[in-house]
Amino acid sequence: MKKLSTLVVMLVLLACSTSAFAGTIKMIGTVTGIKIQGNGADITLKDRKTEAPIALKVTNPMELDKYKDKKIRVGDELRIIYDSDTKIIKRAQKTAGC
Repeated sequence: MKKLSTLVVMLVLLACSTSAFAGTIKMIGTVTGIKIQGNGADITLKDRKTEAPIALKVTNPMELDKYKDKKIRVGDELRIIYDSDTKIIKRAQKTAGC
């Protein structure tokens, strides 16, 4: 009985932990458009695998500074982590090295 209850608890914990990360997507894409508006920005990326355009938003001030300071420009290839439900970028990083 102990083994069965331990197995059930482990399965419940596993199900809860995977659902917490279900909305996070990692992707590599090329920036095709940047539109800065006040406290945010709208970014259009072309996915490397599917070639489909994806419209995302930037609301994090640290990430927004990268676009305002032109550290990230149209044509740059980025490694992005974003929330699939809200389409808000959590982290963006250039794929090119030094």
